[in-house]
Parts: sequence; structure tokens; C-alpha cells
Amino acid sequence: MRPAIAATIVALALAGVGLSAHHGTSITYFVDKSITLSGVVTEFVYGYPHPQVYFDVKKEDGKVEKWGSEFAPTPLMMKNFKVGWGRDSIKAGDQIRITCAPHKTPGATACLAREIHINGKLVGLTPEQVKTVLAAGGK
Repeated sequence: MRPAIAATIVALALAGVGLSAHHGTSITYFVDKSITLSGVVTEFVYGYPHPQVYFDVKKEDGKVEKWGSEFAPTPLMMKNFKVGWGRDSIKAGDQIRITCAPHKTPGATACLAREIHINGKLVGLTPEQVKTVLAAGGK
């Protein structure tokens, strides 16, 4: 087999694995459990396939633990909520309180966001949360 054809077959096979694995939320996270964390945002990536926020959590012993969380809605879905989501919605230094589904890998510091408060303010990640934000006069 020609090397170019073999490389194409391998690339297509790997792409298929990535695509099928991408939407395996219940495989990656404990969707029946929740944890709540508070910390300081270090980075916000408003990109596809799902936005991610990275933040530092200070543990009881004073040590800082690096965490990351992805959001279920895509940027387009978040824009359609019409509550002001954009690349600058969350900034480094913002205070975060996040309720999320923990990762299934023991010791992992990653989770799937369910509810997020930035600087004490709920920001909508679901249509129901968006209704709450709008009802409270939020944007």
C-alpha cells in the first residue's frame, strides 16, 4: 500500500475515534453527581467545540489546585441565549463558583459545568438558567 494512502486511512480512522468520543459525556463525567468549587479564573477559552474555563482552587491546606471545566453548550448556542455571552464574558482574575459533574478519572481536576457564578452573578448555561438571569433583570 502506498504511504500516502496508508496515512490517509490512519488519519480518517483517528478522526472517527475523536468524533465518536467527543459526545460521550456520560462516559467521561459522573453525570449523576455534582461538586461545587470556588476559585479564581486563570483563562477562558470561548471556542469550539465547547468553551472551557480554567481556574485555581485554594485547598484547605493552602495549596492551589489547577482546575478546568468545559461547558455543554457551544458558543453558538450560548450566543443564542441572548444574555451577552462572548469571548470577554469571563476574564482572568474573576471569582468563580461552579457546580459541575466531576470527571471519572480518579484525581482528575476537570469537570462538566452545570451552573456558574462569576463575581457572585449567575451566568446562564441552560435555557432555564437564562430565564432566571433575565427574570432578575440580568443581561
